[in-house]
Amino acid sequence: MASGMRVMRRRVGAALHAAGRATGRTYRWIMTSGRWLVVLGWIAIAVLVPRLIDDRPPATDFGNLVTPENPVVQDELRVLSQFDVPVISGTTVVLHQQGGLGALARADSYLFAASTTQEALRIADPGPDRIIAAIPLPTGRSDTTVTYLFASDQTSPRSMYNLAHDYARHFNNVPEHQTYVTGFIPSQIAQSNYLARHLPTFELASVVLIVVVVALAFRSLLAPIVVLIIAGIGYAVYRPLLGFGAATFGFEVPSQLEPVLLALLLGVVTDYCVLFLEEFRDALDDGLPTRAATEAAMVHQSPIIATAGLTVAGGTLALLAAPFILFRGLGPALALTVVVGVVVSLTLTPAIMAILGWRLFAPLPIARWRTVGHRRPDTSGGLLERQVTSLTTPRRAVVAVVLLLAVFGLLSLPLAAARLDLSFTSSLPADDEVAQGAALLQRTTLRGATAPTEVLVEQDNILNQREQLARLQALISTMPGVTHVVGPVDNPLQGPRGLVLSRNGRAARFIVVLDSDPLADQAIRHADGLQERLPAMAAQAGLTPSYLAVTGQTLIAGEVARQTRESLGIVLVAALVIELLILTFYLKSVITPIVLLATGALSVTATLGLTVLVFQGLLGQQGLTFYAPFASAVLLIALGSDYNVFSVGSIWRAMRHRDITSAVRFAVPRAARAITVAGVILAGTFALVAVIPLATFWQIAFTMSVGLLIDTFVVRPLLTPALLTLLGRWATWPRPPAPWETPAEP
Repeated sequence: MASGMRVMRRRVGAALHAAGRATGRTYRWIMTSGRWLVVLGWIAIAVLVPRLIDDRPPATDFGNLVTPENPVVQDELRVLSQFDVPVISGTTVVLHQQGGLGALARADSYLFAASTTQEALRIADPGPDRIIAAIPLPTGRSDTTVTYLFASDQTSPRSMYNLAHDYARHFNNVPEHQTYVTGFIPSQIAQSNYLARHLPTFELASVVLIVVVVALAFRSLLAPIVVLIIAGIGYAVYRPLLGFGAATFGFEVPSQLEPVLLALLLGVVTDYCVLFLEEFRDALDDGLPTRAATEAAMVHQSPIIATAGLTVAGGTLALLAAPFILFRGLGPALALTVVVGVVVSLTLTPAIMAILGWRLFAPLPIARWRTVGHRRPDTSGGLLERQVTSLTTPRRAVVAVVLLLAVFGLLSLPLAAARLDLSFTSSLPADDEVAQGAALLQRTTLRGATAPTEVLVEQDNILNQREQLARLQALISTMPGVTHVVGPVDNPLQGPRGLVLSRNGRAARFIVVLDSDPLADQAIRHADGLQERLPAMAAQAGLTPSYLAVTGQTLIAGEVARQTRESLGIVLVAALVIELLILTFYLKSVITPIVLLATGALSVTATLGLTVLVFQGLLGQQGLTFYAPFASAVLLIALGSDYNVFSVGSIWRAMRHRDITSAVRFAVPRAARAITVAGVILAGTFALVAVIPLATFWQIAFTMSVGLLIDTFVVRPLLTPALLTLLGRWATWPRPPAPWETPAEP
């Protein structure tokens, strides 16, 4: 029975191997014999797809970050159902005068708000793009007034932003007045404006980077032009497909992440082109004619590129496991970006190689400048080869592994102090008007006024509990981070008016202003502390409430931070499992993928630790934007596995005729050039995201570029050879490599 099963497995394996070889021969024939049709076909696709499909994905802002079923949201709805006057607004107008506002100016601020609201109430159906309420917040200060604006249904965030500026211009008749529009909505609009202005700069800088690096790597002017053409065709197809996928499958593409998607597309396309071109040039240098050299490059690199792309796409699809809906939507967008890059690279690059041949590598594409066809000088004995040879001795391999893992471990320590920041305002440049308004509120100890925290107390006959409510208000004002409290004490009238006392006489509300950014980590901790202490304070004040709650945007921010941390752990585990399955299948080994992924994950935590150290420690930022470390970690895990396929795949190929030590010494230096060029381009592309003057993109640019450079210059040439040396014969467990067991060639 057992022998019969073995025979069956061998037959199935032989059939699959034969099918793979037939598919590979067909693929190579199409790319070489039909090279012109392939190129013309891609040009037609690039022209037609944007015409047939909307060429812009349905980009969105982050919108509602938690579901309506969330308890914090339910508490907010409970507040709104009992109080006539809302205070949770995404748009705030601040009026300030150094030395104090005059009595007339303060009165004008309140009266203008009242008249604006009354005028809106007289209109039965105000329609879109109108302010329907202006609610002043009592600040207890003579130099600053704060007014919350509310717009009618179907008013877009940008229209709300413009309406708020129109409202603020009412106070500009006095030169000493300083007026600012700030809050969640203006911050998002400001970020969108910076993206729109600087995205073309990022695109141009990426083009320049690709041209310079590829031109220097291949000493050619034509090679970078070809890479740009391939990337451009991929970009022309990717954008409408992304929009179609988002509309069809219902995932959202936040506009704030568009530069990250573009950097990923340009990076992977350029990387895969470089791998093809490097192999193609080597084949030409061996004296092969153009067609044979093209086929040789496809035989060696196509399975590696296809598997590498699969690892990146699979790693990003792990985002579908996230409990947080925002991150689940990001997974398909990232995966589609990679898939488009892989498909265009696997088809268009070989076709162009078959057409241009040696001209790709000449300084100028004319015969007298031909530089390929002759073997380049042997690089044996070079620094990298001596370094790899040194690392393949057991004693030095142990030292290298222990030292590098210790460094990675130390660099990971700051990650424990990471703070998640949900404030869009903190990411803006200091000279931005929205940021200046927030800074003014910070100086006047009213920073939390843009999104105050609400305390709800429900109790029968609460109108008769004025003294107890006053004691509770006093206790709340003593809590850490609380700078101002508006409550029943501030209501001089006996009857309820719907601001701090409900009209049904069964609920009271306290409006709590914190002294720090209401969407940042410090305010979240203060709001959590208030929520924890509230039952004890209510009892101390002599109240016996039937319901107590703390709600507001700060509590919602805390929920988002919690969901982000929860999602990060789940997604990273899912990504590692997916990468492990792919690498195990590709390498036909179990131990090596586990070791490589474990050390790769440690290098990612080291990179994130460096990010925390630089931005929170050295630059003093209040935290990392909540999605920046999340997206960066997932991409680094996926791209690290991508480079595992590049480097270890070349070692496995060399092991067909060598033991593992000799294979490492042979393959690593020879693969290093292509991997280094690819890594530098990918890291450089992500580094250029920093041209967008928003702290979030500085964080992403730093994390991605540093992580990729660590992978390129530390993990691949140093840690991987040392680890494989220590694994020895166990590297290929459960079975040793043999020609029929190496990854199939197409």
